[in-house]
Amino acid sequence: MKVAHILVLFGFIGIFACSQGSQKKKTSGGYEYEIHKSGSGDQAKINDYLLYTIKTSTDLGKELQNVTDPSQVQPLKIFDPKSEEAKGNIWNEVFLNAKVGDSITLIMPADSMPYPNPELEGAKSLLFTIAVKEIMNEQAFEKFRMSKQEEFDKKAAEGQVVADKIAVDIKQTLADYKAKKLTLVDLPEGIKVFYNEKGKGTQGANGKTVTAQYYGVLEDGTMFDNSFSRGQPFSFQVGQGMVIKGWDIAFANLKVGDKATVFIPAAVGYGEQGAGSIPPNAPLVFYVEVEDVK
Repeated sequence: MKVAHILVLFGFIGIFACSQGSQKKKTSGGYEYEIHKSGSGDQAKINDYLLYTIKTSTDLGKELQNVTDPSQVQPLKIFDPKSEEAKGNIWNEVFLNAKVGDSITLIMPADSMPYPNPELEGAKSLLFTIAVKEIMNEQAFEKFRMSKQEEFDKKAAEGQVVADKIAVDIKQTLADYKAKKLTLVDLPEGIKVFYNEKGKGTQGANGKTVTAQYYGVLEDGTMFDNSFSRGQPFSFQVGQGMVIKGWDIAFANLKVGDKATVFIPAAVGYGEQGAGSIPPNAPLVFYVEVEDVK
């Protein structure tokens, strides 16, 4: 589903800085980038790995990705410029002499993406704002990778236990919904919310970033996607079209701590086209737990 694919385009982005002050430069292929800050930490060497955070937006100001939490750093390996891996690799060219602390915004034409993306409609450029947090040699990175994998596997296993319980609970909620036994809150566009448990935290709103766990099913209880079994919640900016319209509306009305079942009509879900295992004109039901609003 849409919420699971927003990061697809942005897996291998990096940064280079070589002097103090903001500077505008170009790669050999003509891509522009602006150096905001030159770091003073360790400098990358061939075969080192850079760990970075990234914020991605369009030239229209629409935020597409915000991974600035240091615990969610992304890796990028530096290749020998003469190697096959480096040929035509603009990221390798930009990162080659990177240092810890470097910060840059890389500008790329929106039409240079490998396939069309509705999130980029009307945009001429993509802006990647990146910060290098750490540089590791191959041995250190392998230890880091294994540690992260073990952590991920543990969270995924714990999340699967939760998901299995939700699978049972949501079928009962659906039965009660059809029997009109639930106390529902009406939202715009025909969306209805059943509060399994009410929270007391910050409420979502357009422009705010929400972090939540979710478990999505069709009306017959068939699960099509969930974050629990992946071991990590999903974050997105409300009201920016990053998710289905039903989510933008629902999460603008939910608070931190809310555990709720949201009933979304097809018109504000995936509509006539459907998506993946979601058939055309399918109403959707999501059990969600709101963890954070910023």
